[in-house]
Amino acid sequence: MKLIQFVQDVGFPQVPMHLEPPRSSLTSWMVLISPPDLHQRLEILHMNVTSFPVVGDLDLAAIATITNGYVGADLKALCQEASYLAMAECKDSGENVLINQEHFIRASRQIRPSLQKGAEGVVDVRPVSWGDIGGLHEVKRQLQQAVEWPLKHPEAFKRMGLSPPRGVLLYGPPGCCKTTLVRAAATSCHVTFLSISGAQLYSPYVGDSERLISEVFHKARACAPSILFLDEIDSIIGKRSETGNHGVGERILSALLNEMDGIGVRLGEASGSAKQKLLEGSSQGFIEKSQTTEEADNKQVLVVAASNRPDMLDEALMRPGRMDRVIYVGPPDVVARHQILSVYTRGWGLSDVTLGQLAQETDMYTGADLESLCREAALCALTENLEAAAVSHDHFRRALTSVRPSLTQEIICQYTSLAFHAVR
Repeated sequence: MKLIQFVQDVGFPQVPMHLEPPRSSLTSWMVLISPPDLHQRLEILHMNVTSFPVVGDLDLAAIATITNGYVGADLKALCQEASYLAMAECKDSGENVLINQEHFIRASRQIRPSLQKGAEGVVDVRPVSWGDIGGLHEVKRQLQQAVEWPLKHPEAFKRMGLSPPRGVLLYGPPGCCKTTLVRAAATSCHVTFLSISGAQLYSPYVGDSERLISEVFHKARACAPSILFLDEIDSIIGKRSETGNHGVGERILSALLNEMDGIGVRLGEASGSAKQKLLEGSSQGFIEKSQTTEEADNKQVLVVAASNRPDMLDEALMRPGRMDRVIYVGPPDVVARHQILSVYTRGWGLSDVTLGQLAQETDMYTGADLESLCREAALCALTENLEAAAVSHDHFRRALTSVRPSLTQEIICQYTSLAFHAVR
């Protein structure tokens, strides 16, 4: 539609028959076809399923929601894969099987979107639900407000005149499931999840790190809505030097700040002045140049960072407008530890084990420590008998002697002393 409207509005100049347009003018017209958004994906799915035998209550809107980053060819392949799965069931059962919602969900796990093939920073997110994370109710609530609400309730934000946050920083001791929280947020919102680390960014070639940051943000805009996760951001960038020496860390910081200030709109979409084409032509009617302008809009890309050392980050990154929400992820309390132990022992056979008492005895243990504790207890049970099907209280007692807490009161005091000026 945009291409048709553009041709109708601009038209083509009348070129004299005896003149041949210069070859350079043939490249002055560039039409960018952006990846389909939610409504466009729904239309494409409607067009593709018309020739397939589908059930009457097929929810194409839900399928369009979970196919973020899919282009038209991907959606066509998705419908074909769902039909193949239905045909396989029909062959096994000998009955006529219509394509249903489950077939599309299974097909989406096999068809990878084209925008995520060969892209730096794109990772496959193992589905994590909020129920898989024990405790941290206040942290979950704040993260849902920053990530889920702008995507699921944009009309509420518009009604109150609120703009979605550009960045969220999670900080706290190691092992307190900061990364898992971000993965749960990406899973619940069905958005594209991109992640970059210091090992990916640092390069021996000058300018290569800044190029990689620009490419990852460009991919985030193309796959929007998306979450760009900067894990261990304190190892990527730090505070700028006061001596005037500009190293690679400062160049990466500068590139990151520039990208966060102008994250941009989805490819091919622009508003206001971006729709006005400025054409300059010679007297012969040849088109020499076409310029378009775009207004920056960061509603579809959210930068989420995690750090164990927030005091090492530059103040320019921490200011509101870049990191709008700073959330402290502290160690689990006794109630949270009970819930975490329940999650890690889910489906186990427990013999004379009281998880509430075990939670009381595991003070200063992080979520990662509790996972290691449960694993060690299970290994103790298998050491005694490879045919064991239950873990006893004695196994946990022996595991407590080898798995020690990774936190101390001094470490917790260091983080809580930052909370009065960091939490917003």
